[in-house]
Amino acid sequence: MKATIIAAVSSLIILTGCASNPRPYQPLPPVKVITETVEVEIYQPPLPPEIALNDVEWKIITNTPCKPATGKNKKPAYYTSDRFAYEDYTKEDGTSARRVQRDVDGNRIELPQLLDEDGKGIEVCGNLEQKIAEVETMLDGGFVVLAITPVGYEKMAANLEDIKRYINQQKEIIYYYREATKPKGTKGWLEENAERQQNQKEAAEADNNQPAPAPVEEQKTFLGLKLPPILD
Repeated sequence: MKATIIAAVSSLIILTGCASNPRPYQPLPPVKVITETVEVEIYQPPLPPEIALNDVEWKIITNTPCKPATGKNKKPAYYTSDRFAYEDYTKEDGTSARRVQRDVDGNRIELPQLLDEDGKGIEVCGNLEQKIAEVETMLDGGFVVLAITPVGYEKMAANLEDIKRYINQQKEIIYYYREATKPKGTKGWLEENAERQQNQKEAAEADNNQPAPAPVEEQKTFLGLKLPPILD
């Protein structure tokens, strides 16, 4: 019985000592938020090379009214329908040019119509023979022409203009994203970082102006357990 009383008294003394000297409450240190701007390296693919278009030579075939044939070209061979005779001359600057021949009175010299073997006048109807001769000389072979009507040419030109419009608009979009994602450099990031730090400073000052919370009543504990009122 005495041993039990002594043990109980000892336990009471220990609990009372622990309860009378609790650890002082230490508030948690303030949380600091540090924002660091890291530049993201975005791959900038090179722009495609410019479009290199090849020159296209158009051959226009007409069906004009027939005219008297006044001459014949040798190479390529075809009849011509020039009304007046022409001559080559040299200008004062040394370049050569072509002009109409004139007689002593200053009148233009007209060319006579060519005649065939039967004495009939030869006529030139349109420029088909001329273009056939030119194409055969160019191709060194047969005559082949890919024809297109004026309406078809207008449609083709409209299609090319629409393609050009689409390419230009796509190019503007590419330039926009290249400008938006390109590296800003040291100066650009420093200015942006300074602005963010100023915003954080203003937010921290606003939080400091808030009223402090009410103090929490201290509770006597032992080994993290709240003591019963009898031992408080």
